[in-house]
Amino acid sequence: MEIRGLKNRYIFGGMALVIVLGGGMFFLRAPVLLVTDASFNALYGLRRAQVKRIEASLKLFRQVKPVLVADNAEPEMVAFAVEEKARDPYCVLFPYRYYEGAEGYAERFPRVPVIVLGGRNRDPGLEKAVFIGTDVETDFYRAGRCAAILALGQGPPEDQAPQGRGILFFQNREFSAAYKQRFLAGMREQGFEQEPIYVNSTSDYSDIKNIACVVMIERVSAFLERNLKTPVILFSWVDPNLTATGIKLIFDDSPWALAAGAVSGAVWKEGEGYIPSEMLFPARRLSNKEVLRNLKEVMRN
Repeated sequence: MEIRGLKNRYIFGGMALVIVLGGGMFFLRAPVLLVTDASFNALYGLRRAQVKRIEASLKLFRQVKPVLVADNAEPEMVAFAVEEKARDPYCVLFPYRYYEGAEGYAERFPRVPVIVLGGRNRDPGLEKAVFIGTDVETDFYRAGRCAAILALGQGPPEDQAPQGRGILFFQNREFSAAYKQRFLAGMREQGFEQEPIYVNSTSDYSDIKNIACVVMIERVSAFLERNLKTPVILFSWVDPNLTATGIKLIFDDSPWALAAGAVSGAVWKEGEGYIPSEMLFPARRLSNKEVLRNLKEVMRN
């Protein structure tokens, strides 16, 4: 019994030592810094940003620290704020609107990997920093598949005749012909053969009696305020808890959503890269478990 008790003490002591050493390494490793501002925090949600910071820290096994700067701060002030936050960070992430500050910081600290998270913007011609954009083609392909799943989930497939319930897409000027092809390919992959209805985001579209799903590149308030039961897919950074209950799926390509993937994929190489948006399913908005399972399967492929 004494031998067994001694053995157990060694085991628990060893486990405690591993935890202490692991925790020490976590806090001693150089941090990742992410530049943010009050306007973004108001849209994204401060508590949500804190949760995402913890998630990213755990994924990277090092602290991810926000660097709060004034809205639309001058490039020099952005670079200075980053320098003050940590003298020798592992990596620094800048939102696209602060890419000039990123270039300035990268020039002063060439040994620190600097990443600009560009979203759907194009590379502005960065020379020192690495540009990581949103993989928009993958996003729209997945959105097409998800729209078809939600549309078909409203009724049996045999009811989806050409004159039946279709998919409405609120587009903007960013939505190119190539993106339309990817969206259409996703729909066809899921077996939805009707042509989507494309309207501008500024349109007051009201003929929705034959619409089974709506996709929005940006929030169309006039449509959402009508409190319709039609399921909506939204591309947005907004806090899901503040969205209308009709929104069943959100594509989020915010800096916090892409931070861990950008760091793990781009720190050790030069050039540019692209990452798909994070797919979010606001809690308790999809009662059909099979539909939800099919949507999450799209996220994994």
